[in-house]
Amino acid sequence: MTADAEQLRQDGHRIEKWSIGWMLLSLAMWAWFGYRFLLDEDRGLFAPAQGGRALVGILALAVIPTIITAATLVYARVLFRLARRTGAEAG
Repeated sequence: MTADAEQLRQDGHRIEKWSIGWMLLSLAMWAWFGYRFLLDEDRGLFAPAQGGRALVGILALAVIPTIITAATLVYARVLFRLARRTGAEAG
């Protein structure tokens, strides 16, 4: 395996670890949203009360790490495929 392919593999593993961290944060945010949603008295996501706005805010905050998780997972997979291709071309 070439040095370039090895570097791509190492980068892929590093990014994959970051994606696991983002996934844990995302799961925690979604759990927090679910907990608040289930305990909300009026069950209205867009209710005019302060609780409704808080739920929308939590939902918006939960979406951000979810998107970052998906992006980092895709990027890690791309790096692994590039490493495989670079290794196959060199060997």
